[in-house]
Amino acid sequence: MRCRKQPSFLVGKPTPINEIWEVRIPIRLWTEIKKCAQKRKCTLSTITRFCAFALAERSSLKWRNKLWMLHELDKREYRHSVAHRHLMCLYGDDAKMLRLAAVELGISVSALIRLALRLYLRHIAMENQSKRQITSTDIFWKAIKRWIAIPLFSGNSFSLPAHRQYFYQSFPPEHRWSYRECIWHPSSLMVKLPAP
Repeated sequence: MRCRKQPSFLVGKPTPINEIWEVRIPIRLWTEIKKCAQKRKCTLSTITRFCAFALAERSSLKWRNKLWMLHELDKREYRHSVAHRHLMCLYGDDAKMLRLAAVELGISVSALIRLALRLYLRHIAMENQSKRQITSTDIFWKAIKRWIAIPLFSGNSFSLPAHRQYFYQSFPPEHRWSYRECIWHPSSLMVKLPAP
């Protein structure tokens, strides 16, 4: 659904919430999301967005054995368990990117988000022992706002579609959360800037 009323913490921010989605998530998976969000000190929606964007932005998005097994597991668990209604906020054209990824796989957007959570949630929960560790910097840049616009450029020949192509335009840095209040160093430390 379209977001009509913006929360008070977004007053004065350059980019408002565009859409709010309700995703039904099995209780066991929901508990893992809550633990992960508490550990990372971020919102539940941030964790969900990070996982969904990581899957949707893959260069070769197609069914492989691991994806298929996780999808089958999700279908079984979703059918036989109580589901929690999770609200997920989206900015810019991020909703369009998730819809395109779901169309590519031939599943619903809710199924895509649950599949992404099953695929990436354990990587977020891992500590330094993982080679593919996800740092706080990764979550900061890849889970908040991804694409400000995804325009479709198309060309027709003889009134028939000849080609269609999407171009992804990312948010400028000044549209990110707390960009003016912090600098991210290569060591992933956040340093506050002095007030002007």
